[in-house]
Amino acid sequence: MISIKSTENLTGACISGDFWDFEELVHALHHITTLDDLQSSYEGVCIRILGVCYDIRLAAQGKHNIDFVKNGMQKDIIKSQNVIVPEQNVYLSVEVLWPELLFTTIVLNELFRLQQEHNNCHEWNLHMATVRKFQANVIDCLKDSMNPSDFKLFINMLQVHQTSIAEYAVQYIDLLNLKFIEMTPEERQSNLLTFAYKIAFEDTEYLALKKQLLETSRITKIPIHKMKLPLKYPKEIKW
Repeated sequence: MISIKSTENLTGACISGDFWDFEELVHALHHITTLDDLQSSYEGVCIRILGVCYDIRLAAQGKHNIDFVKNGMQKDIIKSQNVIVPEQNVYLSVEVLWPELLFTTIVLNELFRLQQEHNNCHEWNLHMATVRKFQANVIDCLKDSMNPSDFKLFINMLQVHQTSIAEYAVQYIDLLNLKFIEMTPEERQSNLLTFAYKIAFEDTEYLALKKQLLETSRITKIPIHKMKLPLKYPKEIKW
């Protein structure tokens, strides 16, 4: 079962599960980011989601963290069944920066709606259910990571607000990631809601960046989601 917990310094959250948990989540994320005729308008956000998906796939291949977790097999059960079985399961995990994970959770909400409206994808679809469960795990983690009043506002925003994700300037998430890394753990906790609002609503900083990208796109004919900003992530992140 997938579980999500904030990292020690609240820089991000650690997504953990076994190989099959990650395989199920990877397939679900690929499914929800396939929008057929609408793909071009949402290419940027879909590629960004698939970036997180790629990290999860690498984790499933054992290229991030490996942990051993008790699986409930006790000695008396092993003795009564007369079998030799391990008492621990292998769990895999990967860290994701909080702004990135907030963006993923908010955008998945909109992709879910688009799948229902345009691809006739019902709520009982297994991939859609997996996506909802993943979002629920993120939200459950936020409940323990946010101030209670901020958490209520976040849930309300997620339920009633429709974020405009067509032609979204995904480079903005890189700016937020780098800002978040520079904060102290206390600042991160008090700013989780602020960053969620910055992602969900088009604030002045976002609008200025998107305007600049669109102007460049008109000249270069390059889609805005393919443009690169001269930004560098630190080689090591103190999670």
